[in-house]
Amino acid sequence: MGDGWWRVRSWPLWQLPAPAVAYVLTVEAAAVAAALAVMSAARVTKADLLAFGVLAACAVVHLQASRRIERVRRVTTGGPQVDLTSIWLVAAVCCLPPLLVLGMVVLTRGQRWLAFDRAAHRNWFSAASITLAACAASGVLLVLGHRPPPLTDVPGSLTELAVLAAASIVYWVSQVVLIGGAIGLTTSRPRLVDLVGDLELNAIDVATVCLGVLVSIALTHAPLVILFGVPVAVVLHRAILVRQFENDARQDAKTGLANTVHWRQAARKELAVAGRREEGVGLLIIDLDHFKNLNDRYGHLAGDDVLRAVADALRAEVPDFDFVARFGGEEFSILVPGVHSQTSLLHTGDRIRRTVERLSVPVTGDEGDTAVVRVTASVGAALFPDHGHNLDDLLRIADTALYAAKRGGRNRTCLAAGQLGARPA
Repeated sequence: MGDGWWRVRSWPLWQLPAPAVAYVLTVEAAAVAAALAVMSAARVTKADLLAFGVLAACAVVHLQASRRIERVRRVTTGGPQVDLTSIWLVAAVCCLPPLLVLGMVVLTRGQRWLAFDRAAHRNWFSAASITLAACAASGVLLVLGHRPPPLTDVPGSLTELAVLAAASIVYWVSQVVLIGGAIGLTTSRPRLVDLVGDLELNAIDVATVCLGVLVSIALTHAPLVILFGVPVAVVLHRAILVRQFENDARQDAKTGLANTVHWRQAARKELAVAGRREEGVGLLIIDLDHFKNLNDRYGHLAGDDVLRAVADALRAEVPDFDFVARFGGEEFSILVPGVHSQTSLLHTGDRIRRTVERLSVPVTGDEGDTAVVRVTASVGAALFPDHGHNLDDLLRIADTALYAAKRGGRNRTCLAAGQLGARPA
């Protein structure tokens, strides 16, 4: 647990934009209201308590066994992540009264809170979003009058499957919407994938929810079978860690863009496809002007903030992850498929240059001084196949055009030498 979590006034929450703060507090207030309503209306039997004890024991074993895996996983970049505690939370929703579901939320989030140093407001918001999702799913089961059928009742089993699927979908969608809302309000120019995650991430999330449903059915019909769910959960946890390593191997750690190795591989494949189809592909190299002066004045941490802001702006201009990369230092590279004329490529490069020029980035210097800095960029452009038939030739020619932009006064876009010349700032 982080030090000083009780010092509410010092929470980083208050440094977020006002709409984000209001959103977080609204979600937490709604969760408190839902929890109070559940506590005042709940009825719990001895059988419910026994089922809760079995489920809680399995959850504790899983979370403790996966602590090292989770510690490594939490160093990944931001954005949506799979919450493996959903296995036990969904199972609780499907077979326990709402009060004990709330108890499972407290148990799982409490373990995570004690095990990892995380900003207090993030812990509270995570618990609140899970509470609301669980209450919504429990409400679905209550409205539909869910009662597990006997093992031999096939029609009843089909009905049960439909009801549990509906509750699981409500739980999953609620989580996606609540977490996505927070990300959207705290991220500059977020993309859809930033808000809800990619297809693979959601597939794993759905698999986790499905496993929770299976655990609930086992707990209802054959309680000891639930023990098999623990090693499956730990292995799934490790599988997600492997996925993270694969992503890290593709990404630049500082900006989250594609790294040079991955970008080169993607670029070569795209050029090969374009060659077969006789299509044009543009290549842009963007270099921030006088970036060393910014580092010298404000420090390298402030420079990193600027790099991330520029990366976010480029990512918004080029949604395909594979086609925009940090090429090294303050230099970025962008592949622009489907460009058939040098004039069109020049306009695209200049549009991106103007996007960088409009950025205002708040930074904090090494001595604690704050400022809002602006940067400009010089852009070099080359077109496939006009200026080269392979990636290395295009990079060389675009780099030559970039230096022409630098020599011409910076903050401008230049096409390959001898073509359309330069577009002034």
